[in-house]
Amino acid sequence: MDELRRRLLELHKVLVDVERDGYERARGRMTDGEFLKALIDDPAFAWLAPLTALIVRLDELETPDIPAEFKAEVKRLLKPDDLGSAFQRRYHEILQRSADALVAHGAVMKVP
Repeated sequence: MDELRRRLLELHKVLVDVERDGYERARGRMTDGEFLKALIDDPAFAWLAPLTALIVRLDELETPDIPAEFKAEVKRLLKPDDLGSAFQRRYHEILQRSADALVAHGAVMKVP
């Protein structure tokens, strides 16, 4: 369970970093605090909510083994799809242009 959590957190960080880069290019440099506020409040980042919620749910599991249903949910969410959910569409776009995101995605998919 620790490995999946670690890999999901790494993926989340990469996605946030990619989004911050684009956000700051459009709006100018921001302090970490300013960006955190934008990350929380700006609807432009709402697409990340399903991944954030999934990580929180993983933290709340009270078992050392990850249920098969949870693993299936991770794979469903992290399926890049330009016709899928808002998360899947944006995720698809980022995987097409960020090698770091692609590597982090692969690391999550390899967790048994």
